[in-house]
Amino acid sequence: MKLNVRDFLRILLEIMLGLLILFAVFQALSYFANNYLYRIPEIKNFVWKFRNTYGFDTFKIPILLLSTGLFAAWTLVRIRKYKEQRQMNQIIEELHYIAKGNYDHQISIRPAGSLGNVVDSIHALVKSTTDAMEEERRLEQSKDELVTNVSHDLRTPLTSIMGYLGLIEQGKYQDENQIRQYTHIAYEKAKQMNVLVNDLFEYTKVRNRGAYLNRTQFDLVELVEQVAVGFRIAAHEAGLQLQVETPDEKVEMWGDTDKLVRVLENLISNAIKYGRDGTMIAVRLFRVPDGISFSVGNNGTPIPAEALPNLFERFYRVEASRSKETGGSGLGLAIAKSIIDLHHGQISVTSTAEWTTFTVWLPLSSMQAS
Repeated sequence: MKLNVRDFLRILLEIMLGLLILFAVFQALSYFANNYLYRIPEIKNFVWKFRNTYGFDTFKIPILLLSTGLFAAWTLVRIRKYKEQRQMNQIIEELHYIAKGNYDHQISIRPAGSLGNVVDSIHALVKSTTDAMEEERRLEQSKDELVTNVSHDLRTPLTSIMGYLGLIEQGKYQDENQIRQYTHIAYEKAKQMNVLVNDLFEYTKVRNRGAYLNRTQFDLVELVEQVAVGFRIAAHEAGLQLQVETPDEKVEMWGDTDKLVRVLENLISNAIKYGRDGTMIAVRLFRVPDGISFSVGNNGTPIPAEALPNLFERFYRVEASRSKETGGSGLGLAIAKSIIDLHHGQISVTSTAEWTTFTVWLPLSSMQAS
């Protein structure tokens, strides 16, 4: 940090004052020596012998050197302290500027020593604060989007329910069969709302920062086979062959079975819903070098490549109309991803002209040798 003219003049004035003080002290010591110390015979004889041996000028050299050294050291300390004070003032001034909301600003100087460490700590503190503010802003925006999407998805079936029940209330029906038709439509719309509400509750539960897993030891082979068996009838009714491939030996691991069942059920259910124009659904469980994986694939219509990166976002639908026909809430894959994240695993998707496959990987740390 360079000194300006004003600072230089101030330091020069302090040096001159220091010289005057040093001169006054020297004069006071000389007066004290001449009037008191030299009257002592022993000291007077010692000084006289010293002067005769080494000469008067030589006798004064050590005193002058000591005085000059002390004054030079005092001057350097004063200059250093003044520079540190100037640096501190600038740091405080820039801190006030940052405190006014200019969080992108960084303190322009980094002094050496402990003051430099203070500047580094300030930068780290500001960065952590801005990161926290950005995270809070993102969460707030996320909540707003969630409310908007939920309101939109609830309004459509609710409007239908109120419309058909209103026709019954007003007596605008021809016969009992038409009443049954209206109530059936209202019932289906209510089920659609119930699916959305339940999925929303599950999504907020697994996305909560305090979410935890109820871990138990279980056989993943048995879990996959049991879940797959539960979908054989639904797959058969959709004209699909459900094929399950699992290892012959047990795959013991620790995890939340209820949540992992939810993931597998969602993947198989989606394969049946959106793979109806195919012929087969393949559920596979296999070991990988760093863990265990299971996959659910179908050979139906592939998912467009541009949609793949967004599949695990909440309320995302490849085809909105098709999702509503199948009763999807748009939260299933987002819930699945959150559950797998809690298990420190990964979920991914690939889609080609032949197969669309969702693959879940769970780390080796979740497994235990059988």
